[in-house]
Amino acid sequence: MKVHLRVFVEIENLGKAMNALTDSGITGFYILEYKGMSPEDWEGFSIKEDPKSAIGMIRDYANDAVQICTVLNEEQVPVVEESVNKALENDRYTIIEVPIRKIIVNYGNQDKKAKEVDVWFLEKKVPCFYCGEDAAQRIRVDVNKAKIWCTNCGATRHYIFKGVENPEE
Repeated sequence: MKVHLRVFVEIENLGKAMNALTDSGITGFYILEYKGMSPEDWEGFSIKEDPKSAIGMIRDYANDAVQICTVLNEEQVPVVEESVNKALENDRYTIIEVPIRKIIVNYGNQDKKAKEVDVWFLEKKVPCFYCGEDAAQRIRVDVNKAKIWCTNCGATRHYIFKGVENPEE
């Protein structure tokens, strides 16, 4: 499965974070600049509900930060997390992994066709093959593979489809 990985860092740690991503094999990413506040920073604030006051408060009190985003295979995520953790172990950062259900690429007037990937996500509560607990088993079915993992213990099974059955034959 493809994952949209988002690494949130303070602006002064941008170089360290980009180097960590590159060191872990990431070859492309994009960056979004923003002003951010952690819940600890705005705890106790009472904001007037008009937009001008809220935006003014963010401008006055929020920190400059960046979000570094990339799309990668799910298997690469632990390597990236380890690299970022090592590079930023004494700094504040947040990593968010967002599963991608579909990617559509339009090549405009070029001779390439738009590509669409249809992925199924299912969930069923049954006893886990590993821990034995009656827990939700998440199932992801792609074009040629499937992955099943337990939400209780994290045990994972992978299947690769080697052939295609044609019901008309």
